[in-house]
Amino acid sequence: MAAPRHIVSWLCRRLCGFDLTCLLSVIFVFSLLSVLAMYFRATNQTWMFQDQELIDQVDIRDDDYFDEQSEEFNLVTDYMTDNSQIGISGWWMPHVRWVQDIDCDVGQFGVCRKVLSVNCKPESVRAIYQYIPIETELPIKQLYFSVKSASIQLKVFEEMENSATYDAIALIKFTDGKQERIKLNFPAGTHTYLEADYKFKIPDGKKLNSVTIMLGCYGYTGIVKYLDVVLRPIMPDSMKDKVLERSDFVPDCPKPSDSGNHDNMQFFTEKFIEPDDKQDANDITLVTQVSMDRIDVVEQTLEYWNGPMSIVLYVPTKSQTVDTDHEWKRYYIKKKLNNPKFSTQTAVTAVYANTANDEYPINYLRNLAIKQCQTDYMLLLDGDFIPSPGLRETFKRELTEGIGMNSLNHIALVVPVFEFMEGLKEPPHVPETKEELHSQIFGIKPNILPFRYIESPDSHRATDYNQWYAAQQSYPVTTYQDKYEPYIILKKRSRMPYYDERFTGYGMNKVTHTMELVAAGYELQVLPDVWAIHIPHRGTSYTLQFLQDPLTRLENRAARFNFVVDIMNKYQIGPCIPYR
Repeated sequence: MAAPRHIVSWLCRRLCGFDLTCLLSVIFVFSLLSVLAMYFRATNQTWMFQDQELIDQVDIRDDDYFDEQSEEFNLVTDYMTDNSQIGISGWWMPHVRWVQDIDCDVGQFGVCRKVLSVNCKPESVRAIYQYIPIETELPIKQLYFSVKSASIQLKVFEEMENSATYDAIALIKFTDGKQERIKLNFPAGTHTYLEADYKFKIPDGKKLNSVTIMLGCYGYTGIVKYLDVVLRPIMPDSMKDKVLERSDFVPDCPKPSDSGNHDNMQFFTEKFIEPDDKQDANDITLVTQVSMDRIDVVEQTLEYWNGPMSIVLYVPTKSQTVDTDHEWKRYYIKKKLNNPKFSTQTAVTAVYANTANDEYPINYLRNLAIKQCQTDYMLLLDGDFIPSPGLRETFKRELTEGIGMNSLNHIALVVPVFEFMEGLKEPPHVPETKEELHSQIFGIKPNILPFRYIESPDSHRATDYNQWYAAQQSYPVTTYQDKYEPYIILKKRSRMPYYDERFTGYGMNKVTHTMELVAAGYELQVLPDVWAIHIPHRGTSYTLQFLQDPLTRLENRAARFNFVVDIMNKYQIGPCIPYR
């Protein structure tokens, strides 16, 4: 202690020349700071906010449960998912970028903690997720869910006062397919870390299957931060002496969900156009699906495609009961399809919705279009895209001179996709050549961008557009990540992965197909001289619901995690690799 005191004294003499006075002043300041630190440490408190609208109040005073040993572990992990791998561990981010950083303002003097934070935007959900599979044979009686969160200048958007949310949600699924939700709300404004928690009693006779946790905000501007996300199982008193760890509750390779493709969707279908029998097996078919209100888009496609087409047309209904009156719809469809530009190798099938409550069965429609394709090669596009002029001829030339027919059994050929910029005053010109496309991207008056470059750049980032602009031959995708969802050309094979039909409406319906192709050992290669352009149109009701409803988003993400579990088991990848 003598040395520091002499140093302080020496500094005081050098700085102000008043040795004793300065020394006493420094001692006083340090003493005051120490007293304040002890005061804040002693009075540090947390406040609890919880929303019980979605679950019933449960009695947590039962004496036959214990959670002392549960204090030793947490089922929630704090690391981020490796997006370059197919897996379920850790926090998974969609296209909105969350930050995992260090915060030293956590309510404890001199303590810094790792936190998750995001900038809230009013127009869409900003969320991050963690999926926790549960060992079904353990007799868990309760789940304790606790979260701390802070906010900075968090303000609700004026038009969203009734729909804005800032919360943490745990979606609890049972082995019988039923589910419950715990929702913990937090207040807006600017505040330090507040704690919300809840104990959920497992209903009698129920066994847990999984818990999907969602942290996020919607309808606000500002910043939110999350800390100490805790999910603890509470066991019966009879297991009090048994030492359990997280690995006892969370299996590395969960059992498959058994909820994927089972052809369980039932719709009335009707064929309107059938192809002739003289099809070249080595040709390529444009395979697509479209709703009846966008059937005009198909007519635009015919301006740029002269080859075989496999089209599935979805016909919605306003009926609240099962609709069997299709006569007037049949007349409308025939009128719209009376187009002489259709190739004689075109197949069109209509799928009639059962009720107004049916979600758009996008992957069912895609699979049906694939099944009615009669050529060996398929260009898988959505109905609101125009293929580049000459794509068919360019692909056939690439097939014979470049890639080769026999090498496509486990190769998916990527077709780069683009979109017109918003707010164009004149109807956009569809480029005829790659040079024209390049000039409309980089010219004096650019009007084209890579598809979803602003909203979700990870959707097509791995295509590597900078390489494509100069490419003269195909090249492999080397930076795959789990949000990559290119449009592709595939060779039709009996063991080819189909689209997973559990995904309806918007979200995860195409990216999961790409993921399964990768899991099945397919290589992704980008074609150098073909592309497709998205045609602008109004958003659909199911798109808006997905973008603006946090619970719809959570259900979709939970289905995504179940899908990943299924393909890990199916292809024995990641933690499901069998021991040798």
